[in-house]
Amino acid sequence: MKRILIVAEYFAPNNHIASIRTTKLAKYFKLNEGYHVSVVSRKLRTNEYVDPILQSDLKYIDKHIVIEESWLIRKIFWVYNKLRTSKDRTEAKNETIIKSKKNNVYSVLFSTLKKIFSNTDIFTFFATKAYSKRAKKQIQKMCNQYDVIITSSGTFSANVLGRLAKKANPNILWIADFRDPLINEFPKKKHRTYYNKICKEIIKNADVITGVSDACVEIFKKDFKREILTVCNGFDDDDIKSIDIVSNEKFTLTYPGRLYTGKRDLSIFFKAISELINETRINGNKIVINYLGDESPLFLEQTGKYELHDVCKTYGKVDRVKSLQLQLSSHILLLASWNNLGDTGVITGKFLEYMMINKPIICSVMGNLPDSLLKRMIASANNGIVWEQANDEFDYPLIKDYILKQYKQYEAGLPLYFAPNTDYIKQFRYENIASKFIKIIETHEKIRN
Repeated sequence: MKRILIVAEYFAPNNHIASIRTTKLAKYFKLNEGYHVSVVSRKLRTNEYVDPILQSDLKYIDKHIVIEESWLIRKIFWVYNKLRTSKDRTEAKNETIIKSKKNNVYSVLFSTLKKIFSNTDIFTFFATKAYSKRAKKQIQKMCNQYDVIITSSGTFSANVLGRLAKKANPNILWIADFRDPLINEFPKKKHRTYYNKICKEIIKNADVITGVSDACVEIFKKDFKREILTVCNGFDDDDIKSIDIVSNEKFTLTYPGRLYTGKRDLSIFFKAISELINETRINGNKIVINYLGDESPLFLEQTGKYELHDVCKTYGKVDRVKSLQLQLSSHILLLASWNNLGDTGVITGKFLEYMMINKPIICSVMGNLPDSLLKRMIASANNGIVWEQANDEFDYPLIKDYILKQYKQYEAGLPLYFAPNTDYIKQFRYENIASKFIKIIETHEKIRN
């Protein structure tokens, strides 16, 4: 029986997109092959939430060591969360933050901390470095008990700890797995020396390097000459088995997630829907567009251009159970991404979740390059339609017609047009993603023996 150690800051029950990959790999290492699985991860911060779905997967873990961050880091997050809560309550009452001196202080402090939190060059660097320092003792105690260590990055701490384990136990198989290109973490020069040092250590010592997408792998290859394998993210059908589906009387379209300050743009959907309503081909009283996320003002700004406030419903940030319920209860799922020169191959995790939800998708891809990878994948999955900004003249009439056809099916009480390619989609199930890692592990064992 193989003994596997997974090292990642994000793991169940943390309600963070990065927790899904590590948790599901651990689950299916156990279910597929009966591996003994241990995990070292970070304790939830005060501004983070428990994902009850991922929490239920903890039963597959043999040993879970949770590292608490330093008092200073915890205190900073506590203050930030208190200020954010105060700000949200004030805005919910339609009051102005600067109405009183007290609120003005909250606003200034919140804005200052928000800048710090959003600056990965500063806060992430020091918070992650402090965490990895605390986790070192556990790794040194444990590493000789394991055959394989899998370190999952973003945040460079996992690779620092992977190098430590490899140094202490040269026989351990080290798989360095990248959810994002590490180079994106530190764009400024002052921390790149540290980044380059880590990367050199990975190249020299990791037995296998994997990335979640071809784009991630290509960015990494530009800096370092080394074979890197693509093992993408996926979905787990078990996540929705106990979710109650609510029947919607209105034709419901839903977008859950971030807009990245407008980098993801939903305007093209709103334009098409607005035109169809104005042409009296769609009844505006029978349609609703849901937004789930913490960028409601930006979402409403995009809908406001087409006077669609009356058909929109914003929920703010919701937990994963509520998000899945609203998606499962929708007729159409909206997706947004980008495809620019120098920034291609973006596959949002939301698309993989949509394959699990099994509903028609309408996707908007901003950018100056046509024929995006996302468009090709949706075509292969046969589970939706894509509009690309670079191909607007051809694509726009198609998505407008697609919305109308699906609405007519809803209005007639008939199932929507939807015939997904299940053979293509099933490769993205996490049991199959985990099997790819298992194959890597077994192959390396044969080579060693």
